[in-house]
Amino acid sequence: MTEPAARRLLVMGIVTAGLIALAVVGLFLIAPEDAGQGQVQRIFYFHVAIAIVSMIAFAVACVAGIMYLRRPRPWWDDVVVGSVRLGLVFAILTVITGSIWAKASWGTWWVWSDPRLATYTIVIVLYAAYFVLRSSAEDSRRARYSAVYAVVGFASVPVSFYAVRIAQSYVHPVVFTSDGAAMSHSMLGWFMVSFAAMVMLFVTLLQRELLQSRAERAIHELKLRLEQG
Repeated sequence: MTEPAARRLLVMGIVTAGLIALAVVGLFLIAPEDAGQGQVQRIFYFHVAIAIVSMIAFAVACVAGIMYLRRPRPWWDDVVVGSVRLGLVFAILTVITGSIWAKASWGTWWVWSDPRLATYTIVIVLYAAYFVLRSSAEDSRRARYSAVYAVVGFASVPVSFYAVRIAQSYVHPVVFTSDGAAMSHSMLGWFMVSFAAMVMLFVTLLQRELLQSRAERAIHELKLRLEQG
């Protein structure tokens, strides 16, 4: 890792940590409490932000996949792999936080008949299969197949996003509509802080993934040169 890259990653880490700390303090000590659900509603700020970032991660993987198919470069393949991996982590965190919120508010951990939950589970399974495909492909075709899968697999993301808007769902209410956010300005402001923190967390972790992949590739190339020499 070069010194400028390490310095940049350090700065991003500090900013991310500051935003997360601000979000935690603000959401639990300053943000107004929902009159209907009480304290448990505060998990909404993290749950929705994490869910949106998971979709952003899969969108980044899709764009990187397209770029790799147009101009095959190892860097684009690294972006695809890192984004899918982080997207899965955020998706799993979405399920965990959502289940806790659902149990406390509606008395159930999971409802298979709910369209958003079912479609989101499909998204997780599809992207988990990405790594199965990647590990089974040969080196010469691994990146190309992975890029195609990331592009095609992204079709499941908007389906999950719009599922809750086209079906009646008592477990998963619609928070953001065409008329705006269904919350007060104070709640919206703190939600944006939480969302910014999660976006920065994704960007920082992705940057770390890319630097690690670059370092591993450099070590591999050096090893090959030593063996050939």
